[in-house]
Amino acid sequence: INCFDFGSLEVEQLLEPEERDILQQNEVPDISKISTKKWNLFHSLGLSLQIHLMDKLLELGWDIDSADKDGYTALHKTVMGKKEAVISHLLRKGANPLIRDRNGATALHYAVQAGAMQTVKLLIKHKVDVNVADNDGWTPLHISMQSRSRDIAKVLLVNGADKSRRNKDGMTPLDLSLCYGRDFKSYDLAKLLKLVPADRDF
Repeated sequence: INCFDFGSLEVEQLLEPEERDILQQNEVPDISKISTKKWNLFHSLGLSLQIHLMDKLLELGWDIDSADKDGYTALHKTVMGKKEAVISHLLRKGANPLIRDRNGATALHYAVQAGAMQTVKLLIKHKVDVNVADNDGWTPLHISMQSRSRDIAKVLLVNGADKSRRNKDGMTPLDLSLCYGRDFKSYDLAKLLKLVPADRDF
């Protein structure tokens, strides 16, 4: 008898009969019992970096793009959590980076918000639309101005981000950058947006 067998038998002896019944009924994970609309099992495994268990669920037929009640997929969640190893793995396994959540935001919106440069570059490599707008008309470039991420803004611009796009309030990315007032960062971002040609052929 190996150590695992001994340990498992010891634990099973500690369980009440109804608890042992639950264990015996589940040769594979009972996804319906360990997921809710808010707490998605696949998402939790991604955020806790348990890639091997994610793969096991995928082998059992789990939908890699399954969304929770807010429309977040595992890709959305792991981008928000800056779990780069999981993000790369999900994309390799076929996760769709174009899916929008209930607010119309994509993984790229969240990567920009999180200041996750490598993820931004990775998503662009997977042919995401850098000009995708959420339900309020905010593009990733708008968000880069809100978070004052000059380096990310530059990557977006070099990859075709349209600096003339207006959100539902009629604001361009430049307008947003100027809402911070007169400081070095405002001038720096304004200079970046002004100097990048509007009609570059990407």
